[in-house]
Amino acid sequence: MTRFLSIFIFLLALLPSGRAAEKLRFNRDIRPILSDKCFYCHGPDPKKRDSGMRLDVRADALKKR
Repeated sequence: MTRFLSIFIFLLALLPSGRAAEKLRFNRDIRPILSDKCFYCHGPDPKKRDSGMRLDVRADALKKR
């Protein structure tokens, strides 16, 4: 879970500063970044998935590794 936390903190740093005052919403703020940057290697396609880690499914993303 430490790796997931590191990725999450990295993604928070990518958010525009104007959104920092607003409440963070996963589907609006985080999921688009994961989709653009992470899902190719860590998404639904098992042939392209790197290290077996999925970030598009919450339970898999939070799995202890």
